[in-house]
Amino acid sequence: MPTDNHINGFRKPIAYQVGGVYGGVFLYIGIIMPFWALWLAKVGMTPGEISFLIGFPSFLKVMSSPFIAQLCDKWGMVRRPMLALMAIAALSFCGYFVFSSFWAYAVVTIIFAAAFTGFLPLLESFAVRAADRYDLQYGRLRAVGSIVFVLTSVAFGYYLDYFGYDHFLYFCLGALVTTFFAVVLLPKEQKPKVTATEEEDADHEPALRFLLTSREFIMFLVVLSLIQMSHGLVYVMGSLHWERQGINNQTIGLLWSLGVVAEIVVFIFCGSFIRRFRPMYVLATIGVLGAMRWAVLATTASVPLLALAQTMHGLTYGAAHLVAMYYLSSRVPDRYFTTAQSLYSSVPLGLAQGSVMLLAGPLYARFEGQGYYVMAFFCLSVLFIARFVRRVAKDGSESN
Repeated sequence: MPTDNHINGFRKPIAYQVGGVYGGVFLYIGIIMPFWALWLAKVGMTPGEISFLIGFPSFLKVMSSPFIAQLCDKWGMVRRPMLALMAIAALSFCGYFVFSSFWAYAVVTIIFAAAFTGFLPLLESFAVRAADRYDLQYGRLRAVGSIVFVLTSVAFGYYLDYFGYDHFLYFCLGALVTTFFAVVLLPKEQKPKVTATEEEDADHEPALRFLLTSREFIMFLVVLSLIQMSHGLVYVMGSLHWERQGINNQTIGLLWSLGVVAEIVVFIFCGSFIRRFRPMYVLATIGVLGAMRWAVLATTASVPLLALAQTMHGLTYGAAHLVAMYYLSSRVPDRYFTTAQSLYSSVPLGLAQGSVMLLAGPLYARFEGQGYYVMAFFCLSVLFIARFVRRVAKDGSESN
C-alpha cells in the first residue's frame, strides 16, 4: 500500500485508467444494487427467488475467485484475465434479454456471476499494485467507483420514477461493455521480479496452503465476515422494504447514495487516520456502530433517521474495506497477494455475506424489518470475537 505521504492524486495517466475501470464497474453496481430486486419483483420473481438470484452468486466467489487468482499469481498477470472475464460477463448477461423463467435466470446468473465475481478481486489487486508502483493513494482510486455509484443510483432512481423499467437491462449491459473497454485501456502490468529463494518457497508453499494455515489470517477473515454478513438483508431486501413503507424510487436512490457518500469521505480522507490504530480496535468500533445502524433500520421508516443510519455505511463497509486492504498489503507476501485478495473477496464478501443474502428473502418474509436485529447481532459479535482474535494472532504482529 502507499505510505501516508502519497498525495499525488490524479496527476498520472494510470490513475485515470484505473479510475475508469472502477467507474465502469460501479456504473453497473449503481444500477443493480439499489434496483435489481425491484426489477426482479416486477418480472414476477418471489422474495425467495429474488434472494436466491441475488445471494447465491456470492457462493461462486468461494470456488471461482481463489482458483482464478492463484493462476494469476502464478502467471504474474491480471490484465488479460480481467479482459476475458469481463467479456464473458457481458455476453452472458444477454441471457436476461432472451429468457423469462426463474430457472433460466438462475443459469444465466451463475454464468455471469462466476465471471464478474472473479473479475472484482483482480481489479483490486491491479489497483493496489498500481498505487504502490506509481505513488498513488489506493483509497482515492477506489473512491472514483463510489462517486460513480452515487451519481448513478440517484440519477437512475429519478429515471425509473419517470420512465419505468422497460430499458433497465440495456443500461446494465451498457455499463458492462463500458467496463470492458476501460480494461482495454489499462497498461500492461510488469511481472514482479522473484528471487530464487522466493521461487523455491512458492514451489513448496502454494498460495492457498500458506494463507489457510495462518491462524492470524483465518481469524482476520472471521471478523471481517461478521461485519460483511450484517449487510446481507439490506443488500437484498432493503429497497423492497423501503418501497413497501411508501418511500419512492428517488428517495431510495438517495438513501443508497448517502451511504456511499460517507464511504467516499472515508476512502479519500480517513486512510492515514485509520492506519494509526490496530485493525481489531477499528473493527470492534465498526461492530458497535454497525449494530446501531441496523437497529435504526429495524425500528423506523423516518427518512431523516434512515439517512443518518445510512451514513454509517462509510464505517461498516468503507473503513472495514480499508482495514482489509492495509492488512493484506502489509502482512501478505507479494507473490500471494492476488490470492489473498481473492480470499477476502470470496469468504467475507462471498460465502459469509452470500449465506445471509440467500436467507434474506425467507427472513424478510417472516420478520420483515425486524430481521435487521439479526444483522445487529452479527455486528455486536465482532466486539467480543475481536478480543479472542488478538490472543490467537501471531506473536509480535502489529496488525491486531
